[in-house]
Amino acid sequence: MTSIPLIDQRPKRILWIDYAKFIAIFFVIFAHQTLSKSWFNFISGFDLPLFFFLSGYLFSFKKYENYKAFLKARVRQLLIPYLILNLVTYVLWLIFFKDFDPYYYTKEPLYKQFIGIFYGNGIQGYLIHSIASWFIICLFVLENMYFLAFRKAVGWKKVVILFGFFILAILDHKFIHFRLPWSINVAIVAILFYAAGNMLKVHIDRFVQLSIPLLLAVFISSFAVLYYATHGNYVDMDQHVYYSLKLFYIGAFSGIICAISFCRIIELLIGPVSLVLYIAKNTLVIIAFHIMLMSLITHVFAFWMGFSIEVVHGNNLWSFLTAVVTLFLCIPLIYVTDRYFPVMVGKPGKAKGLKQQQV
Repeated sequence: MTSIPLIDQRPKRILWIDYAKFIAIFFVIFAHQTLSKSWFNFISGFDLPLFFFLSGYLFSFKKYENYKAFLKARVRQLLIPYLILNLVTYVLWLIFFKDFDPYYYTKEPLYKQFIGIFYGNGIQGYLIHSIASWFIICLFVLENMYFLAFRKAVGWKKVVILFGFFILAILDHKFIHFRLPWSINVAIVAILFYAAGNMLKVHIDRFVQLSIPLLLAVFISSFAVLYYATHGNYVDMDQHVYYSLKLFYIGAFSGIICAISFCRIIELLIGPVSLVLYIAKNTLVIIAFHIMLMSLITHVFAFWMGFSIEVVHGNNLWSFLTAVVTLFLCIPLIYVTDRYFPVMVGKPGKAKGLKQQQV
C-alpha cells in the first residue's frame, strides 16, 4: 500500500488582483481613520467600486449548475460569515468598546445594534459595532441580483438589462430617500461595477498584457481623471450619498483602470509577495475587525505620545501609521480564524480532499 497525495487543483492566483485587493483594503482602513476630507473623497470615490469590480471579474456562471447551487455557495461564503462576524463584534462592543472609545458611544438602546445586523445598513446608528460589514451583505445581495438577471442573458440583452439597472440607480439617487434592507439601494448602484468586471473580462485580460510604458501612460491619465472627478465630490456608499452620481461613476471607473494598470506594473516589476497574497485573500476578517483594532492602536499612540486621540485622527502621518499597524495586526486574527474558525470567513474546514489517501 502506498501513500499518494492528491494533486492540488486550486486555480493559480492572479497577482495584479491580489495587489489591487491589498491596496483597496488598506485604503478602506485609512479612510476610516483619517479626518482629511480630501483623502476621504479621493478614496471613497473609487475604493469600494474597485472591490465590486474585482468580485465581478472573478465570478463565473460556469461554476454553478443552477441558482440553488449558487445560493448555497454564497450563503456559506458571505451570508453566514456576515452573521457570525457581526455577532462576535456585537458582543465585543457590548463588553468593552461601547465604553472605551467615543466612536462607539451611542444613546440608542443596546438592542438597536443587534437589529442592525438584520437590517444590513450602516446608517442612523445601526451596525456601529462593525459598520464596514454592510459591504459583505451588500455584495451578497448584488451577486444574487446579477445571477438572476444575467444568467440567461446573451448579446444585446445584457446591455438592455444593464441599462435598466443604470436607470434604476438614477431614479434611486433622485427619488428614493429611504433605505431598503441589506443595502439593496447600494447594490443597485454598484452592480454596474460588478457587471463591468464580469462582462469585460476578456478585454481586461488583453489590457494587462500591455507593455509597462503603455500601462504607465494609462495609469497617469486615469489618475488625472480620478483626481478631477473626486476633487470636491463627496461620496459615501455606506450612507448612499453621492453629490454627483455622474462624477462618481466617472471617477470610480477611472480609479478602477488606474488601479489595474498600477497593480499590473507592480506585478511585472516585483512579482509575488507572500504577505500581500495572504492579506488579499483574507479581507473579510479585516472588514469586520479593523475599526476595533484601529481604536486600540489610536489610543496606544495617543497615550504613548501624550496627546489626544483627535490628534491621531487629524494628522495624516499618524493616520497612515495607524492604518499600516492595523492592517498588519489583522494577520494574527486571520491566522486564528483560518485555523480554528474557518466558517467565520466562509471557508470549509480542512479539506478532506487535500489530505493523503491510502490506496
